[in-house]
Amino acid sequence: MVTQVKEKKFQLPHLLFLLLGLMVFMSILTYILPAGEFVENAAGLKEYVQIDRTPINLWQALLYIYEGIANSGMILALLLVIGGCVEITLTTKALDHLIDFCLYKLQDKGSAVLLPVMFLLMALLGGFGGSDALIAVIPIGVLFAKKLHLDPIVGAGVSFLGTMVGFSTSPTGIFIAQGLMDVPVYSGFSIRFLNLLLCAAIGAIYVTVYAKRIEKNPAKSAMGDLSWQAELGEAGALEEKKLDVRDLVITLLFFGQFPLAIALNLGLGLGMGTMPAVMIPVAILCGYINGMKTPQIGDTFAKGVGGMGFICFIIGIAGAISLIMKNGHILDTVAYYASLPLQNLGAGFAAVGISMVVSLLNFFIPSASAKAAALIPIVKPMAENLGITGQVAVQAFQIGDGFCNLISPFLGWTMGGLAIAKVPYQKWVKWVLPLLLILLVTEYVVLVVLSGMGWS
Repeated sequence: MVTQVKEKKFQLPHLLFLLLGLMVFMSILTYILPAGEFVENAAGLKEYVQIDRTPINLWQALLYIYEGIANSGMILALLLVIGGCVEITLTTKALDHLIDFCLYKLQDKGSAVLLPVMFLLMALLGGFGGSDALIAVIPIGVLFAKKLHLDPIVGAGVSFLGTMVGFSTSPTGIFIAQGLMDVPVYSGFSIRFLNLLLCAAIGAIYVTVYAKRIEKNPAKSAMGDLSWQAELGEAGALEEKKLDVRDLVITLLFFGQFPLAIALNLGLGLGMGTMPAVMIPVAILCGYINGMKTPQIGDTFAKGVGGMGFICFIIGIAGAISLIMKNGHILDTVAYYASLPLQNLGAGFAAVGISMVVSLLNFFIPSASAKAAALIPIVKPMAENLGITGQVAVQAFQIGDGFCNLISPFLGWTMGGLAIAKVPYQKWVKWVLPLLLILLVTEYVVLVVLSGMGWS
C-alpha cells in the first residue's frame, strides 16, 4: 500500500509572530547598517552624517513594545470607541434593511450600482478623515459583500481599498509634508481632489469588474476556494422589504456623524476628541431608536470594543518597530542612501524617482510623519536644484507614501483590516497588485504632467 504524503503549502506565520520576527530583524539591522542622522549645517541645510552605532539588542526591542503601544494611545482609543459604536449600529440591522431594500429595487443592477457608490463614499471618507481608525468601517464592506453573495475580497475592496485610495490622494492629509516644504497648507486642493476622484473611479471599476465575474462564476474567486460561501448565510436571505423610517434615520445618523466630526475637528480645531464625542451619543441614540434597552446597548458596545483588542495590539507593535529604527539611528541612514540615485535624474522623472524612493521606504517606515521628517529635508533642496516645484515634490511624496500601504505587511491598518475581512494576506496581494501598478503608473503620468505645467 502506497502512502500519499500530503504536500504542505507555504503559509505565512500568524500576524503576531510575523511582527515579532520583524522586530528581531530590525534589531539585527542596527548592528549591520551604519548609524547616521540629519543635522543642520552652517548654511542652514540638512545634511547626513554618520555617527557611532547605537544598536538595539533583543531585550531593548522587547521593552519598546510598551512604548509603541503607549505612543499609539490616541489611535487605539479611537479604535476602541469606534469599534463599540459601529457594533451598535450593525446590531440594529438598519444597514442590512437598507441594503436589502436597495438590492430589491435595483435587482440585477445591484452590484453594478451599489459597489461603485460604496467605493466612492469610502474614498471620500478616507480622503477627508483618513486614519487607522477607518479600519472600523471594514465590517460594513463585508456586510455589502455578503448581501451581494460575493467573497470577502470584495468586502475588503469596497471598504479598506476604498478608504486607502482616498487616504493616499487626500487633499487635506498632506499638510505635514506641505509645511516642511514651505508650501501653503491645504494649497492645491482642487487638483488633488480631482486626482482623488480619478483614482477612486479606477478602484471602483476594478472592484466592480471583479465582482461581476464572481457573480457569474464563484469558482473564479481570488480566495482560491469556495469556503467563504459558508458564511454567506450570516448576512440573511435577500427578500422584499419596505424601508422603515427608523432604519432610514439610523443610517443617516451613522453616515452623517463622520463629516460632522471631521468638520468639528478641522473646521473648529477641536481635535480628534470630536470622534468619540460625536460617535458615542450617536450610537446610543441609534440603539434607542431601534428599540434596544440600556443593558443591551452596553453589552453590544462592549462586544465591539473587545473585537478591536488584537487589532490595537498589532498597531502598537508596528509603533515599536519604528522606535527600534529611530533609536538605532538607522532610519535616517535608510532614507539617505535610498535618495542618492535621484540626484542624476531630470525634473519630471526625478519627481517620479522621489515617489519610488518613498514607496520603498514605506515598507520600513510606515509612519507618514516619520517619513516626512526624514525625507523632506533632503527632498526640498534636491527639488529646488532640479527645478521641481514644492507642490510637485509634495505630490510625489504623497503618492509614494500612500498606495504601497495596500500591500504593506508592516502597517496595522492593512494587516488588521485584512484580518477583520478574513482575507489571507497572500491572497490579497495577488488580487490587488495589478490595481496597485495601474494606480502607480497613472499617478506617475500625473506627476510628469504637473511637473511640465510647473504646478506651484
